[in-house]
Amino acid sequence: MLNLNELERIHADVEAVHEIVRILRARIDGKDVHIHILQNASGHYFFELSHAYRDADQAEPIVMAENRYDSIEEAARGALQSAALYYRSTDEGGAWHRNASFIQ
Repeated sequence: MLNLNELERIHADVEAVHEIVRILRARIDGKDVHIHILQNASGHYFFELSHAYRDADQAEPIVMAENRYDSIEEAARGALQSAALYYRSTDEGGAWHRNASFIQ
């Protein structure tokens, strides 16, 4: 485990350093959604998704407001819930959209 607090102090312009602690891939009805579980300097976990689903009635994909977890398992569960929250196989007009800030 890296000392993220120390790394954040290397340069004044470094705002935050997060460590990717787990990489997952979920298949949702044929679509691969990549998941990064990250840890911040305070020891909490959060997730980033490669794709979000926008259903036919939504203007933009909605990401769960709570993205701070105490364990990797909780973060993974939150990521899967967020990825599949609005997905319905019968949704005509919905589509998966790539998260432009997700780094492969």
